[in-house]
Amino acid sequence: MGHTYIQWMYSIIVSIGFLIYGMEIGWTSPMQKVLQADTSPLGHPISTTMISWIASIVVFSSAGAVPIYSYLANVYGRKWMVVATTIPQMISSSIKILFPNITALCIARTLSGVFTGGVFVVGPMYVREISQSDMIGSLGSIQVVLQNMGFLIIYLLGAYMEYFHVLYVMAAFPVLMALLMLRAPESPAFLVKLGKIEEAHKAVAYLRGLDTDDKIVITEVEAMQRQEKEFQEMPKLNFISILQDKAWRRGLIIILIVFTFHAWNGAFAIIAYASAILSSTGVDFGISPELQTLSFPIVSIMASFTLTAIAEKFGRKPLLAGTFFMAVFSQSILGIAMLMQKYGYVIPSWLPVVCMIISVASYAGGVRPLPYIILTEMFSFQVRTRVMGCVVTHAWITGAIQLFAYAPLADAFGLPATFIIFGIFNLLGAIVTFFLPETRGKTDEEIQQQLIKSPITTSTV
Repeated sequence: MGHTYIQWMYSIIVSIGFLIYGMEIGWTSPMQKVLQADTSPLGHPISTTMISWIASIVVFSSAGAVPIYSYLANVYGRKWMVVATTIPQMISSSIKILFPNITALCIARTLSGVFTGGVFVVGPMYVREISQSDMIGSLGSIQVVLQNMGFLIIYLLGAYMEYFHVLYVMAAFPVLMALLMLRAPESPAFLVKLGKIEEAHKAVAYLRGLDTDDKIVITEVEAMQRQEKEFQEMPKLNFISILQDKAWRRGLIIILIVFTFHAWNGAFAIIAYASAILSSTGVDFGISPELQTLSFPIVSIMASFTLTAIAEKFGRKPLLAGTFFMAVFSQSILGIAMLMQKYGYVIPSWLPVVCMIISVASYAGGVRPLPYIILTEMFSFQVRTRVMGCVVTHAWITGAIQLFAYAPLADAFGLPATFIIFGIFNLLGAIVTFFLPETRGKTDEEIQQQLIKSPITTSTV
């Protein structure tokens, strides 16, 4: 009958990278007061502007690292590039511990961004290629579960542990991830690409809990061989040839648009500026800022666990469209409520926080993970690395722009208009989702046929 626990195990191990990312991104929140205190471990207090730069360095260096990892994963394999991603993070942790000064901290955060860029490219790719077709969604959603756990862990550590003790704990995770990955199988599709057919049979059998001569194993590897043969018979593949193919071009255009609205969803701004947003409403919840901060990763974890449970019971399109519509609903109501309050109307004290929670839940339970899952399913093994490099770089850049644009938007138009704008972006995201192919349980050929019939118009070549 076989089993699936090996797939779950290695999907969780790879997703430790997303837990580390969550800890790195969340690190500046509990550490800001420590770094700005007179007793700062860096030797002197640092400015709020410098805190912003320290927080944003990760995003910018991630965008630069993505195309490099995308290329290397296609040359050296998925498994070893997952292991390689941990090296800059190990160096980053060592620098922060050994050299407590502002220059070293900036260098360390840059290296963390290099690690993050690799995790977001190679992690989803590896999980996709070791997963059987009816588990891709569930296994892919583990990444956002662990990312949100990373947020929660760092907030708890920051609240109760000293600066260097937090760094010691963070330093352990990349080492653990690298050691556990050493025994992981290589992606079967990559082994087929190298002509190592016997090893591909062994990898598939190990991952599925079956014998190497089982019909399921043989059929799966034969399908990979057919794809590889078709690819070898094609002209040399590069980004230009991807754009010349009607199905791939349409798929790339649609997924880039989806990732644009994914970045402008607004939930990340809510997480980053939660305290300021709540303060602007004048609502006093009678609980400490630390507890208010903890509520968002807890909600995110619950939402991402929900997605893991239902990912293979519903199509990708209805789940993504549904969570976009949840964001439209919550952020539009939040903006309208703030606008009414501005003009003297009294709004229920619970309304802003409920809207924010729904927005964060929709992001964690769909808008954040589903585009990545769809991206790995939409394109065949041969083009996946090239397309993912382009799309993930685009996602990081647009995400950084959204995060930086939030404060100027709020200053220029006010918070009510800003959240209404986010609501409009989410509505557009929901509309574009309907142009995506349904990828759950579909073969590459079926997805290509859907893309060819897509109503998105592009010139044919």
